[in-house]
Amino acid sequence: MGTEPLRDARPRKVIASAAIGNFVEWYDFAIYGVVASILAKQFFPAGDPAAALISAYLLFGITYVSRPAGGLLAGWLGDTLGRRRALSFTILLMCAGTVLIGFIPSYSTIGIAAPIMLAVCRLIQGLGTGGEYSSAIAFVYEHSDPNVRPARISYLVTMTFLGITTSVLAASLCTAIVGEAAFEAWGWRILFLLSAPLGIIGVYLRNRVAETPEFAKVNAAPTAKKTKTTPIRTAFRTQARTMVLFFCVVSSYALITPVLSSYFITFMQNSGGISHGQSYWISVVTNLVMIGATLIAGRLMTNHGLQRTFIVGGLFIAVVSVPAFAVSTHGVAGALVGGSLLSIGKGIVAVAGAMAMSYMFPPQVRVTAGAFAYNVCTITFGAAGPAIGLWLNDTTGTSTAFSVYVAVVGALSVVAAIIGRKRLSQPVTSIPATPHLRSGELQH
Repeated sequence: MGTEPLRDARPRKVIASAAIGNFVEWYDFAIYGVVASILAKQFFPAGDPAAALISAYLLFGITYVSRPAGGLLAGWLGDTLGRRRALSFTILLMCAGTVLIGFIPSYSTIGIAAPIMLAVCRLIQGLGTGGEYSSAIAFVYEHSDPNVRPARISYLVTMTFLGITTSVLAASLCTAIVGEAAFEAWGWRILFLLSAPLGIIGVYLRNRVAETPEFAKVNAAPTAKKTKTTPIRTAFRTQARTMVLFFCVVSSYALITPVLSSYFITFMQNSGGISHGQSYWISVVTNLVMIGATLIAGRLMTNHGLQRTFIVGGLFIAVVSVPAFAVSTHGVAGALVGGSLLSIGKGIVAVAGAMAMSYMFPPQVRVTAGAFAYNVCTITFGAAGPAIGLWLNDTTGTSTAFSVYVAVVGALSVVAAIIGRKRLSQPVTSIPATPHLRSGELQH
């Protein structure tokens, strides 16, 4: 009885309910980077613009501090109470943190309290985003036939890029409507407040879909109720090596994500002499390229497998990063070419990285292990990405020094994919029996 009859598992409903959260997550994630230069002026002292911008990017990365905790919490919810409940939890936290940023007074009004409040809001966002991606991917993965999983995961990833594109488009439209001066003064707040209605829609959709059949099967097993261990403990005991492999193969995606959604916009403005408005529209175009690459990557994975997709994507990033950044310093046309090249690479590794979060881990600890490994990877390679870029370029005196670092990380992911061929060639369906686990702790 109750509301259960309203819930269903039709593919469109499943994808839509998962995708709305991914859309919101990456809208929230990108909107900060899109207006980072404005936030630097709003929430930090005006004496040193370079220091203010670096400080703003350090707060951009602070969400990664709370992501592991959010991933473990959402993982516990997803692996014990269900994927659907975890999804409702994560979207509420994400939207709350984003909306609150829109209400924070400026540094000139409340002083040091402004960046402190901004940091708190970013930490709340991190708690939500820490478990959103892995929960949503597991939800779609387990609702899908193996033959269509790559394509459906690519649709889910596409929604993340649509979230990024929407954030840039919203900034562009808002700037055009109110003018650059008004946008810098107060218009930027509108972008953060828009997260409120998006969150409401997301919770509504997620409460109307059924739980995954794979979780229902695992949850109904006799040993699932008898076990005394938690998903967190089981994940670390049985999946440590796999999480290390995941960390390495997904490194290129973890780094290039903030590069394109945040750093590249500032790079175009500072090194290419491009205005705020022009950089926003260039980002819209490159994100559309990224979406096309994502959909193609889904077909590539269907035909050639996860490992080969990782290799192709990592190699592409390793080869094109340096020339892509170099050409991006040559006006609008150069930025379009360079951004498009980087976007193609990101589209390929994004689908592979998303698929790996569920493919590489057993259903008993899928959300927990996937979320933790993903968040540690994003902390290591993504959290300080923009700040490292600014520092490297400033230290070396060249605007493309950071591109070498991006290329090296792309090569790292290729090497890891080659070494981890066995684990990347066959999906994991259960926790293997090991001497480290008592029989009562196995959740088959």
